[in-house]
Amino acid sequence: MSEQKTQTSKTAKTEGRGMPSNIEAEQAVLCSILIDKDAADALIPRLLPDDFYSNKNRIIFEAMKEIQDESNPIDTVALTDRLVLKGKLDEVGSVSYISSLSMAVPSSANCEYYLEMVKRDGLLRRIIGTGNDIVKKAYASDDATEMLNYAESKIFSIGENKDKMALATISSAACKAFDEISDIQKGKAQQEKLSTGFRQLDRHLFGMKPGEFILIAARPSVGKTALALNIACDVAIEQHKKVAIFSMEMSSVLLAKRVLAHLSKVSLTASNKKRGLSNESMDALYRAAKRLDSADIFIDDYSLNTPGDILAKCRRIKREKGLDLVVIDYLQLMSMDGGRYSDNRQQEVSTISRLMKLYAGELKVPILVLSQMSRDFDKRTKTEREQGPKLSDLRDSGAIEQDADVVMFLHRLDENDRTKVDLIVAKNRNGPCGTIHLHWQGDTTTFSEIEDMPVPKENLLGGAAAVREGDEFSSVESDDFKGEQEEK
Repeated sequence: MSEQKTQTSKTAKTEGRGMPSNIEAEQAVLCSILIDKDAADALIPRLLPDDFYSNKNRIIFEAMKEIQDESNPIDTVALTDRLVLKGKLDEVGSVSYISSLSMAVPSSANCEYYLEMVKRDGLLRRIIGTGNDIVKKAYASDDATEMLNYAESKIFSIGENKDKMALATISSAACKAFDEISDIQKGKAQQEKLSTGFRQLDRHLFGMKPGEFILIAARPSVGKTALALNIACDVAIEQHKKVAIFSMEMSSVLLAKRVLAHLSKVSLTASNKKRGLSNESMDALYRAAKRLDSADIFIDDYSLNTPGDILAKCRRIKREKGLDLVVIDYLQLMSMDGGRYSDNRQQEVSTISRLMKLYAGELKVPILVLSQMSRDFDKRTKTEREQGPKLSDLRDSGAIEQDADVVMFLHRLDENDRTKVDLIVAKNRNGPCGTIHLHWQGDTTTFSEIEDMPVPKENLLGGAAAVREGDEFSSVESDDFKGEQEEK
């Protein structure tokens, strides 16, 4: 078989209904594996049995892979012996077919080209098969939402598995890492970071980065929802990014009232009283509402959202509108489909936590998740509470602290002074930990930084490993993160 013949061979289709395939390309790939050890090492890890349309070619490839897994050489003798042991020699057309494979192409020089042809057709067949499966299930289903989630997950799994066998060398990874560091130093970072709107927090986190799972935990009524809304507003309004908020505790209208109070600095309490606002306050609320006209903030207040529901909705938003930040309020209100974990809430929360990290990676956006703290914190003595919460105080699961890239606690030191709140960065995978002192204005649901407090000094090694929990840091005088955002 010549290269020209392979190029001109047509995809096997009958009346437009046949499956995409190229038998000659499959034979060329198998021949390359037989005649060239280097080609075998390069091709086999990148192929799946389902990439082969011909049943006998599929059987032969599986035998070849078994031989390679045992670190034995692949040739016609070893292949024939393996097929005899498996009782499948007759299925592939006896020894004559194996012999013909070894002469399918004169050399393995074009094996990469043949590989791409085989993988292309294999991918198309999987898409067709998935489409047929979706159609079949759709006819039998009476739940359109469930079916849509199923269809999206099946289609995504095809793309996810497309390059799962690909491996990166440390050399290529190091080159990419160096280029990224170089760009950061020059002020032209390739990675799109989002500011939190809090100068000192940005210096700890170096911005919120795509793929990060960020957790804010607190006891009830400390202000975690308000802090998340403050961050979401800054991202959407000041940075002109797109934000999705999933609230399983508050309605969209109540959230909007909080946002309006924050932006207008008009008392939320007064706005809920008859004739509680002056004309000036009403004007301020109107201006705040106008600012929100152009803000891309999408709110979903469905209280029974599962992680799968949230992923499906985020995929849709990202596809149709674009998406830069996801906020979920809050983790413990979510549950998995099907009641599989009805007897083990801790395992269920662990699964949800792991999914949050996976979803952040898939969507390539930071996911900001709110979480409750354990009641055990309230049982401690006053002295113990003053020392602040620990990672072990996260409610329902120890897996949360493992999965999250960043864990922050909102902590009120003095219950008699509700205006002072500490934001404790207890875990930071990509930077230092520390404490940020915030001022809380309850009437307008607004947090602000106390500017005279110390901010972390950049670690010269650039890693969190060299920073111990509780370390003190001095102010950063070099170019700060907010400056980078302003330059953009």
